[in-house]
Amino acid sequence: MPPSAPPPAGDQAIDLAAGLDRMMGDHAMHLRVLGRFRADYRDTVGRLRQAIGDGEPVLAQRVVHTLKGAAAMIEARALRQLALDTELALRAQGNADPRLIDTLETELARVLVQLDLLLSAPEDTGSGAAASRGELACLRAMLDVGDGTAPALLEARHAAFLAALGPERMRQLDTAVGSFDFERALAVLEKNRGS
Repeated sequence: MPPSAPPPAGDQAIDLAAGLDRMMGDHAMHLRVLGRFRADYRDTVGRLRQAIGDGEPVLAQRVVHTLKGAAAMIEARALRQLALDTELALRAQGNADPRLIDTLETELARVLVQLDLLLSAPEDTGSGAAASRGELACLRAMLDVGDGTAPALLEARHAAFLAALGPERMRQLDTAVGSFDFERALAVLEKNRGS
């Protein structure tokens, strides 16, 4: 089976808005699911290659089948399709084209990079460190283009944005982003440009 074409470089590896919708708008649960994927699937392609190298096609199918389901759960659609393609190849031939596995590995890496950016924000240690101008500019840009990942970013860095914006403005921002009114959320941030 020929390898699937990788997605365009500018595309997001994960549809965070669809993933949040899958969690019925529960930001905390969504972040937990994303964090679990990030922790559990980082070495999946290595385990897949090991199983193939050891002549264990059933184990290889199980590894890639599990990845397929997890990718679907977090709305990593290109990764899910590549995992499906690999699973079908393993089932039909007992092996998979190495180029297909390379493409799967590349797409998994894209997913993990997006998760690392989203989830690697430092924990709030009580120091009250405010979001940087760069973080505020990034959130502004996301809201301006209607990027569905904005709520997850806001959730991940909530304490830092609170320190930068203050409680009243943060309440307004939370309300606007929570209702996906990105235009109103952007207006709240624009009030903060002088900071």
